[in-house]
Amino acid sequence: MALSFKDLLLQNEFWAFLFILGWVLFNWPMLTLTVGYSVMGIPAILVYIALIWLMIILVLYLFDRRNSG
Repeated sequence: MALSFKDLLLQNEFWAFLFILGWVLFNWPMLTLTVGYSVMGIPAILVYIALIWLMIILVLYLFDRRNSG
C-alpha cells in the first residue's frame, strides 16, 4: 500500500528518521567530505551547511503545520 505525503507526516517514525538524518549530516565525518572543494568560488563547507540548514527549516515548518492543523 502506497503512503501519501500527508500519511507519511503523521508517522512518528518518519520524524525520528528525519531527526537522526539531520544529526548525521551535521556530524564530523560528513562535514570533512567538503574540505578543499569550492562551488562557484564559495567554500563547499559553507554551501553544505547552508543547504542542510535550509532543509532542517523546511522540515520544522512541515512539522509545525502538521501539529497546528
